[in-house]
Amino acid sequence: MSWIFLSVIISGIFSVLITIALIRIQKKRNIGKSIRSDGPQSHSIKAGTPTIGGIAFIVSATLAFIVVTLLKYHRHLEFSMEGIFLLSIFILCGVIGFIDDFIGFKKKRNLGLRGWVKIGLLLLVSIYFILFSKFILDFPTTISIPFTNKVFDIGNWYYLIVVLIIMSTTNAVNLTDGLDGLAAGTSSIVLAVFIFIAFLEWTVYNMEPAIDIAVICGGTIAACIGFLWWNTSPAEIFMGDTGSFALGGLIGAVAILLKQEILLILIGGIFTIETLSVIIQVLFFKLFKKRVFKMAPIHHHFELLGWPEIKVITRFWLVCFLFAAAGFSVYYIKFID
Repeated sequence: MSWIFLSVIISGIFSVLITIALIRIQKKRNIGKSIRSDGPQSHSIKAGTPTIGGIAFIVSATLAFIVVTLLKYHRHLEFSMEGIFLLSIFILCGVIGFIDDFIGFKKKRNLGLRGWVKIGLLLLVSIYFILFSKFILDFPTTISIPFTNKVFDIGNWYYLIVVLIIMSTTNAVNLTDGLDGLAAGTSSIVLAVFIFIAFLEWTVYNMEPAIDIAVICGGTIAACIGFLWWNTSPAEIFMGDTGSFALGGLIGAVAILLKQEILLILIGGIFTIETLSVIIQVLFFKLFKKRVFKMAPIHHHFELLGWPEIKVITRFWLVCFLFAAAGFSVYYIKFID
């Protein structure tokens, strides 16, 4: 447990310092966010706000993990490939987001990479995930069924689930990142639940890599909290796609490595709702030329209903907590005789 706390302390300190530096650098160079023209009119005042704040928690969590890993190896001569692998997914997804943000800066528009390019790059990350997990980690292709003790080995079909999770979680967190502090707060709540799950897997089932998973999650949460100091409404900096893609990739990868693929839908219920709102809006409009929501993702719907932004954010955090708590309760059932 001390390794997790050490990661939290190191990452939190670095996050605050790096975020301050990012704000100053971008303001000095007049680098800022472009706001989508079809979004809520109240967001127009956010134009020009520094972005790519995701760099802060990627760098902070990475540095914290490196320090903890070196100390662990020095004291116990042990480390896990799973931890290094998870960190690599976190960074790679962040790099995709950074490229998207960078192109947006260069072309001075809200949109960076084309949609099909993002999908292609995320597919490459998914292929890397599959090859590494299969040939280096010898990762099992099993699925655990919630509320039961049943585990099914579905063979190579499992890798389709890996692709689906990586693609969906990165895009889901990206969709959620539309209000000040919303994505950082909800991601922290979801990752906190995975820390508890990882800790139980480590202590009860002797799953050694789980402690490194918890260390990375703890460092990322602390980094997000440090970032939130500057990202809460009214935000002084946004995480950008750099941050949302990194967080989404991390959440998806953690769920897979902890074998909680199905439970991710419930634990990350707020992301599920955000994604479904977009799917429903698009399908309903194509079929009936009508909109179900005033605007999708659904957090914008409540904004257009007249809810203050801070109220939407706070209530979405609460809903996220309820989903995450429910997911952990379902997981914990197996420990009850």
